Amino acid sequence: MTAQQQVLLPPVLPDAFNDVLYVHNLTDPVRGVVPPHANATVGDRVELTVKTSTNNQWHGSFVLTASSLGKPVVFDILKETFAKGLIAGASATLYYTITNAFSPPVVSPVLTVRLEL
Repeated sequence: MTAQQQVLLPPVLPDAFNDVLYVHNLTDPVRGVVPPHANATVGDRVELTVKTSTNNQWHGSFVLTASSLGKPVVFDILKETFAKGLIAGASATLYYTITNAFSPPVVSPVLTVRLEL
């Protein structure tokens, strides 16, 4: 594990409470936040991935600019990603990957939330 991997924080779903996402309360789109990290450089690609236990997926990508360095990256996730086919006991996992031209991709810790109606 590299030093960069050790400092990455998991992504954040501001609408989740105690690792539970109440889908009926969500607005569309749902915000997913990637915290800033110390080793970020202009041109880094930040890719957020969402996968649910009901086989829904969502993927977003953002390339860091000089004005976005040191700031969280906010993604607009379609509410349908969490709502479509929602059943009791469903969950979602979120993680992000940071890629640049000078080192291998770095993957964040996974955030897992339970999905509730």
